[in-house]
Amino acid sequence: MYKPFPVYSIEGDARECGMQHGALAAERVAKTIGFYLGVFGRHSKLSLEQVRERARAFAAQIEAIDAPVMAEIRGIAEGSRQQLEDIVAVNCRTELMYGASGGSRAATECTTIIALPEATQHRGVIVGKNWDWRSPALDSVVLLRIRQKDKPALSLIVEAGMVGRDGFNEHGIVVCGNMLTSSEDKGRVGVPIPILRRRILNSRHFYEAIDILTRSPRGASGNYVLAHRDGVAIDFETTPDNVYPVYPERGLLTHANHFQSLAAQTQGVAKSYNGDSLYRDFRARQLLEAKIGAITVEDVKAVLRDEFGAPRAICRAPHEYAGQGSSMTIASTVFDLANMVMHVAAGQPNRSEYHPVYLPGAEERVAVRAVQS
Repeated sequence: MYKPFPVYSIEGDARECGMQHGALAAERVAKTIGFYLGVFGRHSKLSLEQVRERARAFAAQIEAIDAPVMAEIRGIAEGSRQQLEDIVAVNCRTELMYGASGGSRAATECTTIIALPEATQHRGVIVGKNWDWRSPALDSVVLLRIRQKDKPALSLIVEAGMVGRDGFNEHGIVVCGNMLTSSEDKGRVGVPIPILRRRILNSRHFYEAIDILTRSPRGASGNYVLAHRDGVAIDFETTPDNVYPVYPERGLLTHANHFQSLAAQTQGVAKSYNGDSLYRDFRARQLLEAKIGAITVEDVKAVLRDEFGAPRAICRAPHEYAGQGSSMTIASTVFDLANMVMHVAAGQPNRSEYHPVYLPGAEERVAVRAVQS
């Protein structure tokens, strides 16, 4: 069994939220930085000064497009007593690791499930994801519940020191993603993936979230699931230059680490992927298709625990990827938007329990409803 991830509740303006994040999770922030500085050297052949030089360029881009997010990053550096460039670098980890790959490096992480009201038993939206990544990152993950000034309250899962990853906000918007690589990855400077996801979570309207994703200059390819509690979800396969929407069929969509869009396949942007990606999303749909119209949160959890193809299963067991170190499912998350809660299991979900994480202040409302009932 894996120990549950620490949960930190923070609030205030951008800098205050960053400082609290950095101070509360200082030990895990240090682990995040130590891990990625090593990876950048081994994987991307970047010296420490080259990493920091590139981080300064990304910082200028982040500042230009979203100064409050950059203020939060500065707060994390201050609160954790780490160098600012190092905090920026870990928020650009995909771009620094894969942004210049030209599609030559296979994407190796994550399986995502979307079930819309027409597919679920209680007519709510369910989004599930297994986050597959380098095994050492397991010790850096934290859960943040953020009540931020003049922006939506939100809850999300991150590697400590990062401002965004998978999460949901008080307006019923969810974002989560999977890694993709394409022939358009040429190492350009753009808005890093964690910053894009955080800006999406700062949206009040679904169209705003889509506009942020599609109109932002992107430095690397990626797959983004955007969902809304009112019953709409779209998967966006993105490259630095293009966006390919993929829609659920019969209220169900599953995705791994290869392009599904016919347009993307026709244009030939996908140059490299691992074979397990081709069966992980198919397997997830195979297990759920017979239950369309009656899918529950527990059904999604059961799929995320599936071990077909082990060790490279939907629930990934620790094992070595050639040239990339040990990989595993480091977290599993299921968003139940009918009840506005995300269930999070640390590590492999077949060896861990899911724990509910609500929005800031929501647990008090849940308690009141329980008493009233």
